[in-house]
Amino acid sequence: MVWSSLFDFRLERAGTTSTEKAPAVTGFLSIDGAWNGAVMLRCAMPLATTLTEAMFQGPEDPTFADISDAVGELTNMIAGNVKALLPSPCNLSLPAEALGSDYALSVLGTTVLAQVSFVCEGQPLMVTVLQRSVDESSNH
Repeated sequence: MVWSSLFDFRLERAGTTSTEKAPAVTGFLSIDGAWNGAVMLRCAMPLATTLTEAMFQGPEDPTFADISDAVGELTNMIAGNVKALLPSPCNLSLPAEALGSDYALSVLGTTVLAQVSFVCEGQPLMVTVLQRSVDESSNH
């Protein structure tokens, strides 16, 4: 739903895709309240650039700051849809982004609840929903 409202690019589910060791960008947003966890969106840098150009429609090539903003906003929209499925009340954090090559992003005290791989414009994209462990959330 988020994708079709923003982009004309075809998004297809894929088997396992990987953006590790290639230039990539990851958006991250935590969800806290009646349910605790996080949503991550990771995509290859060429796809992140294409999506940023489509979102902002500026005359110049997007900067890293533009790409970070676009991926953060896209992650926020996806997390907002996840939040709508969760018990109330839940709050979303501000998005954070990581850009670069050969990096891993992990969230301590969480397990992967769902992970879906996609391909768009021949480039990988992955959405991951993490759930905070019960004993971790009771310590906060």
